[in-house]
Amino acid sequence: MNTITIIAIAVVSIMSGYTIYQVCQHKKKLTKLHGIVIAMTTAAMTGIMSGYLSGVLSADLFLSCGIGIIIGFIIGFLGGQPIGIMPILLGSLSGLMGGLMGAILGVSINTENPFIFLIILLVFYVILLGFVILLIHVEASGELILDTQTISPFVVLSAGIVLLSIFLFLYSSDIIKVSNMAATAHAQENEAAGNTSTTSNSSGSTTASGEVDVTKESSPKIKMEVTPTGYSPNVLRVKKGVQVELDIHNPLKNSCLSTLSMPNFNINNVNLKVGTTTLTFTPSSIGEYKFSCGMNMFNGKIIVE
Repeated sequence: MNTITIIAIAVVSIMSGYTIYQVCQHKKKLTKLHGIVIAMTTAAMTGIMSGYLSGVLSADLFLSCGIGIIIGFIIGFLGGQPIGIMPILLGSLSGLMGGLMGAILGVSINTENPFIFLIILLVFYVILLGFVILLIHVEASGELILDTQTISPFVVLSAGIVLLSIFLFLYSSDIIKVSNMAATAHAQENEAAGNTSTTSNSSGSTTASGEVDVTKESSPKIKMEVTPTGYSPNVLRVKKGVQVELDIHNPLKNSCLSTLSMPNFNINNVNLKVGTTTLTFTPSSIGEYKFSCGMNMFNGKIIVE
């Protein structure tokens, strides 16, 4: 957990808690409409931040979804509870959706530095929660006046263009390296077309690219590499009834590829931390079985003979 993550957690905790506290303090001066807006905005943004942070730190979609939607739901409920049932319902729903979207973003954005996107989300969070807190004080005090007409739309448009330019610059530079989905699709097309390029498996024999055959070994060991474009090899040919040891080397941080599932062999959402993870399984039935990453975006198959 780095400094940016700690700052983000602190900012989200303080601003969300302070917003709920202000709603409780001034609940008699806030209308149901104000309560709905406050609960929905606070819950949605807190849910997104919680889900994204959980996804980045755990790289586990199920865990991050659970954390995101639970925190979002609680914030939505607490933010709407002082005002009425309608703010509770809409606030809780917004929190659920925000947590789900944040978790998907946190797990699926496959970059070497996902914390850059965290900074972008944090900026939007601070701006929106700042307006929510300002709204509460304006409605509660009766003395403060918020004249939105003084905010020039050209200023907002210019700020948006600047932010978009920064985002596009980061995307096109080496600061953020995104996995190449097109390369994966192209590799799969070549394999399907019978590409005959070769690679060496763990026992030293040579097979088709992306495939390893250990059906003739009594104690098979397979070395698999996690790459930005998928698992290599992604086709494992094994023998029925023979236990297979799978050594998976993962050099990637915070990627959906860091979560592996082989449901037919009781391997579900295993977190592949940076380094080598060793898994074992014993195929009991002949056939072809699928394995995939946490988002089911990258997959392979196990052929049992």
